[in-house]
Amino acid sequence: MPSSTSQSGYHHGDLRNALLAAGEQLLVKRGVGALSLREVAKFAGVSHAAPYRHFKGKAALMCALAQSGFDRLRSDIRAAAEKIPYDPEQKLVEAGVAYVHLAVRNPELIQLMFGGGFEQPDDLDLKQASMTAFEALVDIISTGIEAGVFRDRDPRELALVAWTSMHGMAMLLAARLIGINLDDEEALDGLVRSVAQNVIYGISR
Repeated sequence: MPSSTSQSGYHHGDLRNALLAAGEQLLVKRGVGALSLREVAKFAGVSHAAPYRHFKGKAALMCALAQSGFDRLRSDIRAAAEKIPYDPEQKLVEAGVAYVHLAVRNPELIQLMFGGGFEQPDDLDLKQASMTAFEALVDIISTGIEAGVFRDRDPRELALVAWTSMHGMAMLLAARLIGINLDDEEALDGLVRSVAQNVIYGISR
């Protein structure tokens, strides 16, 4: 049974986003291996041929889903940082919290973004989306370097330290390999903030 959201999106001419929404829902339910354009079309309530207006095949749809995930990650990082206008260290902490929240609430999407699970074509839009998400961290680090808070090093190098540290923690949490109740948001955020502070200690002046 297609969702009312999918049908509404399609009837208003927003076929691409309706297909992406259906694809993400099916990704959660069945995983990458079980997805097909035919199943996505069925779930979105459109004809079997409709997805080919926007996607050449399953790999193109998966790339678009991964791209939307990176777009969401970039937006979440920037929104978290904007809540703390004048403190680069705290901006970085909150960016880490936003990163982990996305991972633990959307483990299937995160796996698609970073683990693939499909043969990825040389998709420039996907590469650009991933780099733009990374640049959101670079911006925070650059601000901290200018303020004399972080080491005077290549901001991309320091951002990579933060990225890999928080990404590793996010993946461990999403895989439930760290003994914490993911539904306990206060405990989760406390742990993430503690780890993020240790990352900051390593890159501070």
